[in-house]
Amino acid sequence: MDQLPKLAFDHKEILKCAIQRLRSKTSYSNIVYGLMPEHFRLSELQKMYEIIIDDKLDKRNFRKRMLATGLLHETGKKDILGAHRPAMLYQFKKMEITFFN
Repeated sequence: MDQLPKLAFDHKEILKCAIQRLRSKTSYSNIVYGLMPEHFRLSELQKMYEIIIDDKLDKRNFRKRMLATGLLHETGKKDILGAHRPAMLYQFKKMEITFFN
């Protein structure tokens, strides 16, 4: 938002409203499924949420909450890229908007 060029009419306000709605929906839905690849690490999902809400999230609490929603499915595959232990890959069970508490 901070790096946008000057926009015509009220387009900046429209964009601001859209970002606020997206941020709000991340707290009670899986709205980010459309922004993620088919298979992803939980750390990638967390990073997407952090980018959207523009804030850092606690790793353990995020993982616990996302797994408790029942919206994710372990693929049985691991991401072996990187110098650390291979990370489990996940995918959304349904590729549609789902609401949770």
